[in-house]
Amino acid sequence: MVNRVEMENRIIPYKMLYEAVASTQGLVDGILPAHGIPSLKLGLGHIKSVMEDFIVKAGEGLPIIGHHFSFPTEYLYCFECVPVCIEATSYFLAALLPNGSEPYYDLITNWGHPFHTCSSQKGTMGMTLDDLFKFEAIITPTAPCDNTYASYPFFKYHKNIPLITPDLPFLKAEKSYRYHAEEIKLGLEKLGKVIGQEPNYNKLKQVLEVENQVTNLQMEIFELKKATPCPVENMFNVMAAAAQIYLAGREEKLEFYRQMLEIAKFRYKKKEHHAGEEKIRSIWPYMIVFFDLAMGEWLDRHLGMSILFDIFNYNFADPINTKSDLETLFYGMAKKAMEAPMTKQSAEFYYPFIETCVQLAKDFSADCFIFTSHLGCKQFGSVPQLLREALRDEVGIPMLLIDLDVGDARFASEKIIREKIKLFAQTLL
Repeated sequence: MVNRVEMENRIIPYKMLYEAVASTQGLVDGILPAHGIPSLKLGLGHIKSVMEDFIVKAGEGLPIIGHHFSFPTEYLYCFECVPVCIEATSYFLAALLPNGSEPYYDLITNWGHPFHTCSSQKGTMGMTLDDLFKFEAIITPTAPCDNTYASYPFFKYHKNIPLITPDLPFLKAEKSYRYHAEEIKLGLEKLGKVIGQEPNYNKLKQVLEVENQVTNLQMEIFELKKATPCPVENMFNVMAAAAQIYLAGREEKLEFYRQMLEIAKFRYKKKEHHAGEEKIRSIWPYMIVFFDLAMGEWLDRHLGMSILFDIFNYNFADPINTKSDLETLFYGMAKKAMEAPMTKQSAEFYYPFIETCVQLAKDFSADCFIFTSHLGCKQFGSVPQLLREALRDEVGIPMLLIDLDVGDARFASEKIIREKIKLFAQTLL
């Protein structure tokens, strides 16, 4: 007989996350007016529902499968399992808990892991070191960066967790997509052997069809953001990033985007901005600050600054063909994985990234860029100055560079970051 509590305790951080989401939702519902920050209200409600489902399934004894964010969560739904995104766990807890994931960063650092690696892995590594996560297996591609990929052997060699590593090539070409497609297929087959299940590709197709519908809705919202004022609040970027992982392949994700599209259309027709007057239109070509959940709303209300999108909100893959054979299916899956946010930018030279940023600045009438130079993203260390020069020369707009750790407030605090942005905004008004 399955011991439900014992099984649930394989994902204690998800139980922590569920309580944090539920508490935050309660505060939001109790404090905000009926139409206040709808993306936050809707997003938390859907995520709470899914987190509860994950905990129930863990209690039933389904395998706990860890994965890197560049191996899309929905691909794991060909199995009966509980998917856990290593990076999303660290940063969502950083957003919702008073001290975020900092105790777990310190735990793994004191164990001996280098402090300057990415905190997106370090949090979950610390939790696993403390036996708060008990994974049956973990799957991660060999990308997007060496700094990330070098952290994953901890799970295999110290915790004896089976680690499956589909190879992800750097070259963007037909042969690369076909190669990675085969690697994804082989990876899922290996994972199935570890957990004692056969991949259910019919179920996978159904999940991918949901994602195809979501992509269409995302593109409509993205197009509406070209309008002035932007009809989508800054908080949407945070919740969309969370939805990408926690709601992947589910009806809850589809409903979230349907609801947000209707709200965006209503504002677009009324030429309304979420928080009054839009004074500055900013693009964040890298990450938002995960440990400061309220920053987006602060920018909206106190500076009139819209975040049109960040790196997790401006990459959309082509729909995956689910009606043909498996070879076609996996080709589409491979292309989506290789074109995923951050994976695409980190697994190629900087030229396409800069060209994309310049074009987006023109298409979306951006007034400025804000580049968060994350401590762990060493592969991007030389890019900001090149991007700043390109934006100045080709678009005539400035860029603010902020050195920080997006998941650890002790490197650059909320107060310091907000003050830098405030001073920068004054130069634009």
